This record gives sequence, structure tokens and C-alpha cells, in this order.
Amino acid sequence: MFIETYCAAFEHMIARLIMRFQETPDLYLRQEDLLSAAFAMLQEEPMLARPYRTRDGRLTSLIHRDYPAFFAFPNGLSMAEDVLFHPLALLDPRFVRGHPFEVVANVGGAGARALRELTSGLLKQGFSNSNRPVALIATARLLLLAELGPAQMEALREAFFALLCAEPDAQRLYLIVLLRHWDLEQQIARALDVLGRWAENHPQVSAVVAQSYRDDIGSVFGGRYLNLWSQMAPLPPLNVVPQIVSSCRP
Repeated sequence: MFIETYCAAFEHMIARLIMRFQETPDLYLRQEDLLSAAFAMLQEEPMLARPYRTRDGRLTSLIHRDYPAFFAFPNGLSMAEDVLFHPLALLDPRFVRGHPFEVVANVGGAGARALRELTSGLLKQGFSNSNRPVALIATARLLLLAELGPAQMEALREAFFALLCAEPDAQRLYLIVLLRHWDLEQQIARALDVLGRWAENHPQVSAVVAQSYRDDIGSVFGGRYLNLWSQMAPLPPLNVVPQIVSSCRP
């Protein structure tokens, strides 16, 4: 129940982001705008916004951007690889309270080195790898796409599998894909065809894809959640006539 409460707050932010995207799909011009908006919304969630005290008495937030990984690497769990960064991270308050600020901040990999040494010691004492500390409640990757050409499909693939690599650091993995285009059939349907297969094979990734478009002709909106969620934005089902105010397009 402890983890679910924090995940519900995190998912509430995602639902708000999707609802805002439905109303104003052009509000965010670039992916960096979307990530900044998600970060700001998380800071509005009461249980996530307040500072938490580290073991040595310093105060920090649970919410961080570009947070360096502890055990996750771009190509899997290998200390020979370059470190992976979590674009949007939600720390576990128990991790924050149980470690000094240097470990929690993980600047220059100091925290990663400390946790690896701790894990190595636990393994020598006969503990399993499951006993190692897990720093994050959640990590998320957000994509803002104008279309789904080959380059965008590759970006989608990279984001999904980067989340799988991030699993050693986080208890929940989230992928949020927002697509700004008027053609549901040629865009979100293609994304769901691929993403649905990936999600079915990897149920540990909670994914959502939503498509929205508004101009002087009309508006389009649709989407779907995949795998485990407790908080969801209302999305019109895509297996019926989509919510299209006007479809008079060339």
C-alpha cells in the first residue's frame, strides 16, 4: 500500500498531463517542454512536493530530472557500460531517509559506488540480490511526437527498451507517448500495433499513448492505457468511432 499511494500521485500527474494535451495539444512545442510540465505538475502533488530529510539531516525533494542511475545501464546490468540517466525520477522516501545526502544526490556516481559496495557486502553475507536497496519508486520516459515516421518509431523503441534497462533502479516503469496529429488511423493505430506487442511481453512497463489535434477545422482525441495503472485520464475507446469534431481534411 505504501508504494501504491506514491504511484497513484505519480499517475495522477500523468492523467492531468494527458487531459491538458487533449485541450491544448500545441501547448508544448518540444519534448523538453513536456518534461518540464510533468516535473512542475509533480511538484503540485502534496505528498510529493514536501522536502524529505536524508539520514544526515539534509532536506531534498523526491522528484528529480536527469537523475543518474545506481544499477541501471544503457545495455543492461553491466558495470562496464556508461551510466544511464532517468529523465524523470521519483525517489523512495525510505531510501532518502536511510542514506546520507551524498548517496541520495548520487553526484558523480558517488551514490552508485556506495550502493554497489553495500550490495557486494550483502551478497558475501549470503543475502540475495533482491535485498539490495532500490532507490526509485518510479522512473518515466515521455515522448512528444508530431508524426510516426521511421525516426519516431525508432525513438519509441529506444524509450521503451531504455525503461527495461532502468528496471534495476525502480519499482515502477512508465512510458508516456503524446502524439500531435489529426490522422488517428495512420498514427496512433500504428503506435499501438507495435507498443501493444511490447507491453504484452513486458507487463512491468506501464504505458499510455494519446493522440490529440486541434485547429480551425476541428479536433481529434484518442488514446489507450497498457498494463498496470491505478489512476487514468478518461480516454475515448479506439475500437469505436473516434472523437472527431470534423474530419473534412484533404
